[in-house]
Amino acid sequence: MNIGIFLKLIRGVPRYGRLAYCLFRDPRTPRWWKVGTWAVLFVVWAPFIPIDFIPVIGQMEWVGLTFLTLRVAIGRAPRELVEDLEASIANGTSIYHHDINRARGRVTNTWTKSA
Repeated sequence: MNIGIFLKLIRGVPRYGRLAYCLFRDPRTPRWWKVGTWAVLFVVWAPFIPIDFIPVIGQMEWVGLTFLTLRVAIGRAPRELVEDLEASIANGTSIYHHDINRARGRVTNTWTKSA
């Protein structure tokens, strides 16, 4: 993989990761989107489905395929929903931020109880 492409992928991971997380957790996201995205990710991650025989795809790492899958899936999600979730991510009020803060609170509580 070209280093320039790799660096571009790395820069996009946090954005697409947070947005995909929010889309999967948001009840407004259509079920077809969730099922379709999970199905494609399953094919990418499944160790028993050989994709090496497919030209080009066989040479790509599963990380790149995962990123590509999420990028295409986010492009197919309802635009208004994606814009709303991107705004909440930028404001720090998204489902992702809520879950992260809740997890940090649990870790802090566990840490202080054991000390």
